[in-house]
Amino acid sequence: MSPVPYDDFADIYDAWCESAPITAKNGAFYVKRLVASPGPVAELGVGNGRICIEVAKQGRSIAGVDSSSGILDLCRKRAREASVEERLNLVQADFRDFELPAPADLIVLPFHSIGHLLTDDDKLRAMRQVRSQLKDGGTFLFDHFLFDPKYVQGGVPHLRAELVNAERGRDQILWEASTHDMERKRIRIVVWTDEIDASGFVVSRRYRRIHLSWMSPEESRRLLEEAGFEIETVYGDFDENPLTETSTHQIWVARK
Repeated sequence: MSPVPYDDFADIYDAWCESAPITAKNGAFYVKRLVASPGPVAELGVGNGRICIEVAKQGRSIAGVDSSSGILDLCRKRAREASVEERLNLVQADFRDFELPAPADLIVLPFHSIGHLLTDDDKLRAMRQVRSQLKDGGTFLFDHFLFDPKYVQGGVPHLRAELVNAERGRDQILWEASTHDMERKRIRIVVWTDEIDASGFVVSRRYRRIHLSWMSPEESRRLLEEAGFEIETVYGDFDENPLTETSTHQIWVARK
């Protein structure tokens, strides 16, 4: 396994994103905010560029940060295909110590990616670093899932997607299973692909692993305030409805 987990995801990342229900909802939300921002903007955890490339297509330059070289290569390839590579300034760095080319008006962290930081100390360090890279009055915007234990099915595999290996032309089946550490609020996700031949036999299997953490809205608020942010609002979904007890997401807008 690569020391940077998402290096191992580059070949399946498009299918990984497309098969996540949340990506159909959060893309337009972030693109609208980034395009409307009056000054420099940045996206943390750019992945395959599904958000930052759409921003660039609308004529905006944007900085993008990701820790994975393989994922950034994928983003560059997609940006070239969209003829917007010159509008992207991609930086390989960790959320906790990245530096932008210029102070930003808006920094976004989509797709629950703050959960890749497993401890409160790491999350706080990242939030403080975000604040250091904003202009005075700049905004930090991120989303995170709200964990509901009643949906936990520990270790049960499920089909995530079907795709084709572009190099070998073989079908691949993408599977996922998760286990949960309730005390430490962590999720261990095991992902694997079965590559099958024309007769339907599995000819190879590859495993990948990632870890996520979760936090409550009260914990998110505490960390943002400890990092020095003024909280502007929190939404419960990407239609900008208020956070309620039945919300499945927490979407924070915080200002420096």
